Amino acid sequence: MWALGAGMNESKSRFSGGWKSGSQKIKFPDAPNQCFDYFLDPLAGEWVLWDEKVAPFDKEYEGLFANLVVPTAETTRQAYIMDLHVKANKGVLYVGQAGTGKTVNINNFLSKVDPETVQFTTTSFNSYTDSRTLQDIIEGAVGSQTRTRKGPPTGKVMIYFLDDLNMPQKDKYLTQAPICLIRQILDYQLIYNREALEESFELVGTIFFGCMNPKSGSFAIDLRLSRHMTLVSCLTAEKDILKAIYQ
Repeated sequence: MWALGAGMNESKSRFSGGWKSGSQKIKFPDAPNQCFDYFLDPLAGEWVLWDEKVAPFDKEYEGLFANLVVPTAETTRQAYIMDLHVKANKGVLYVGQAGTGKTVNINNFLSKVDPETVQFTTTSFNSYTDSRTLQDIIEGAVGSQTRTRKGPPTGKVMIYFLDDLNMPQKDKYLTQAPICLIRQILDYQLIYNREALEESFELVGTIFFGCMNPKSGSFAIDLRLSRHMTLVSCLTAEKDILKAIYQ
């Protein structure tokens, strides 16, 4: 349902109709909602509307207007997905055009994580971002656990949120050095000392979250990186979500 149907545009409604009619063991409620409006409650064994899990809007919010996020079924779904990935120690890559809420959803999730168990740092890539700059950011956000190992404090996980992941310029070999560095970490949990390449250390307890707009920068990133991450397609907000926000 989610891996195939959720990324559709025009065919989304038709997919939903076929999926709901084909659900025999646990039937969907007799309502006009799409199948994507429900989550499966494993304890009750029934489909429940995501709307029922949406937190109430904070009418007493006094922060910057630009940081105001109205809770909707979509923000609730995305927070649920990211929380599952933190528990599973797996990265997420959000892909979508500008204005689809990729960065907002991740920043909103990170602002609410438990600081006793999760740390995070955020950086935005651009065409000038190189692997050395990224390595300085990665190393600066964690401490030394042993002489050859770095990571967050024991019992915590470090989330690196990399916005505009596909923006670094390609070199003459058509590779993007920062992305190669991330892939090296995910493949081998290894970073080299650039001043003495015979020295290296292990990087543990880290997760990478990323966003990319396929309409800018490199249209695709190295599959050896994206294979480590769950790809989430972000589409323009649908009418019921926009209506909930403005109301």
